[in-house]
Amino acid sequence: FFFLFKCAKSSKIDKGKYYDTFFLIRSTFNNVRDNEYSKYLHENDQVLRNIGMYLVENYQNAYNYCEVNGDCKERCDYLNIWLNEKQAIYTSNGKCTYNDKLWKHYIEELWKQLENESGKKKKCERVKTNREFHEKWLNSSCKNGTPVEIPRNCPEPAPPKEQPCQALIGPTSSSCKAVLTTTYVVFGILLFAMYLLRFSSVGMKINNLVRGRKLKGRNMDNETNESFRNNDHSNMESLDSRFHVIYNSLQNS
Repeated sequence: FFFLFKCAKSSKIDKGKYYDTFFLIRSTFNNVRDNEYSKYLHENDQVLRNIGMYLVENYQNAYNYCEVNGDCKERCDYLNIWLNEKQAIYTSNGKCTYNDKLWKHYIEELWKQLENESGKKKKCERVKTNREFHEKWLNSSCKNGTPVEIPRNCPEPAPPKEQPCQALIGPTSSSCKAVLTTTYVVFGILLFAMYLLRFSSVGMKINNLVRGRKLKGRNMDNETNESFRNNDHSNMESLDSRFHVIYNSLQNS
């Protein structure tokens, strides 16, 4: 009799094992099948969605093994403890109006669905806790019930657009203006100089001076030519005289 009592007592898990079973960090969700619980899993609120997936795993997996070990009551108690902790964190003990509405619509309704699927023998009754949460710890969005929408996928920032090099455009237009201005100034100076040379007294003096220098140059050239001619003539006469002397001397001999 003592041996049977000892075996029956050892078949139940201690409190630490229950905690490890339900407060488990999961990386796979084998009981969350496609489209089966999709209406209870929030699409935009990832925290609420994770709580729903954890609830499915804890109810379908960790709790449903209670018939094998005969500890359905203990497992149901720890399942409620686990979910009440998540509710306190997400809703601030029901003080956040908007989060509390989401919790009731998604998580509490999911519990009812799982409870109906488990049947009467393994039915786990929901036991909630009512705790206080001080107002000073609530932010403005929690108190006024305004939802804070967080996108599921953060869009990647658009690559910066290549800006055209404005430094090349500005100097080009200004340089064109400078060239045109310089051209107009030079052209105006030339016109003014031509006017002075043709129609003003200064221009006439300059023309007379230039003409005078040309005439002097021509006279000097003429004088030089005359001198060359005279020298040639005198040279020719001297040569003739020499030839006459030589010729006469030859005849006399």
